[in-house]
Amino acid sequence: MTSLWAMWIGGALAGAAEEVAACLDVYDLQCAQRAAKGLGKTGADQVARAELEFTLGNFVEARDALKLAGATEGATEGYAERMLLFEKSVGATEDFVTDTLGDVTLRYRPGMDEVLRDEAFETLQAAHDRIGPVLGGAPPGGVRMELYPTAQRFIDASSLPGSAVRTTGVIALSKWTRLLVSSPRALGRGYEWKDTTAHEYIHYVVAWRTLDKAPVWLQEGIARSHESLWRQDEPAGLTPAQGALLADALVNDTLVPLQKMHPSMAFLSSADEAALAFAQVSTMVVYLRESKGPGAVSKVLDLVREGRDALQAVADVGAAGDSAAFMKGWKDYLGTLKLVSKKLATSKVILDGGGDEFETDPLLGERADLARYARLGDLLLDAKRADAALVEYQKASPHDEAPSPLLASRTATALLALSRRNEARGVLQASIEDYPEFASTRAALGALLLADGDRDGAWTQYRAGVDIDPFDAASQATLADLYAARGDAERAERHRHYARLLQSAEPATR
Repeated sequence: MTSLWAMWIGGALAGAAEEVAACLDVYDLQCAQRAAKGLGKTGADQVARAELEFTLGNFVEARDALKLAGATEGATEGYAERMLLFEKSVGATEDFVTDTLGDVTLRYRPGMDEVLRDEAFETLQAAHDRIGPVLGGAPPGGVRMELYPTAQRFIDASSLPGSAVRTTGVIALSKWTRLLVSSPRALGRGYEWKDTTAHEYIHYVVAWRTLDKAPVWLQEGIARSHESLWRQDEPAGLTPAQGALLADALVNDTLVPLQKMHPSMAFLSSADEAALAFAQVSTMVVYLRESKGPGAVSKVLDLVREGRDALQAVADVGAAGDSAAFMKGWKDYLGTLKLVSKKLATSKVILDGGGDEFETDPLLGERADLARYARLGDLLLDAKRADAALVEYQKASPHDEAPSPLLASRTATALLALSRRNEARGVLQASIEDYPEFASTRAALGALLLADGDRDGAWTQYRAGVDIDPFDAASQATLADLYAARGDAERAERHRHYARLLQSAEPATR
């Protein structure tokens, strides 16, 4: 960081500016704020002030300070690039409000994204309290998070190329001691934004613990394996799609090299390659944790902080210093997971409301031939010809892979119209096993279970669905009723409030 500052102002840092830079280099904001009290009016001092304000999320102040630095020292190419990022950050957050609760400061756009506010606070506070200690401590001064209402705003503020975001679907980032997270509305079907928030918090902790020396593969392995620990005691397992990708890669010897994951998973060649990379490194860390205990990860971070090569540090803790033995042990561990090579489609990355429900479906969005059968089935279903619709839906389902989530929901609707409730339930349950990340399938199964009198089962599905797509007003209202039936008046009122807010709020258009 310090060398970049010198490039922007065309000279060296000294005095308080150098102290601010040194503090920010090790993610110590309190140290940087103390050092900033000694800043003067030189170009170097203005750059230091600009960088500190930017790190704190005060983008207008950062831009203004950098302008003063340019007026004092003259603008360089590096200066212009930095000013562009500051200007974009100002625009991306111009209508945000700021709330602080406990150790968490949250910035977001009022309106629909208010439905994320309470649970963003709860998720981050739980991550701070539960995951930070497992990793050996958390940075002082709490955590700051920005919730971007659209993917475009996230791209503007993150410095990631839009092409990389659209290729891999990476729409959250931990950088500059802040968490930049896109609203679930940024993807057409939502996403597991709460685990993603915890994931980015872990990146922040790991960067602080290691003085930012941990390579991407180790950071991602720890973040992905530990991201569920804010809500449960043990790491979550692989999804079926991740397991299938990893199984195929092991058979075909197409694992992603650790070096290729640098400088970010966002720059890998496809969403499938990114998902495979995440599966590899997360299982490496889970294997380390299971073989040597939860404290093993913190020991690795200590060694990396001291300058040890990351893979060697993992081997020192996990295999008496033998990296080849550790990698062999990891692959043997994968054999115990009983990974299944199952053909599951991967959703296209469609951002900011682009695409209809067919285009966002992982299978039908890529197979126009199958989508034609499904659309014909919809016409027949609308015409009250459920039996004929089922025939077309069957044609839309390939024999060599699981039915798509949209097709499963349509098939279940047709089966219900024919009073074949058990079959409909089975279709939806199977789809959720294959594609657990689709809120619409969970809402459909929840409605069926509720109609059958299974309130507990319905609550489980609606809650999981709302965690993925919190912007479905009908699901929020139903979940409120289910919480009321469980005697949880506080949660019931929260979700009623969300339902009312969603019915009145205007969506973000940029």
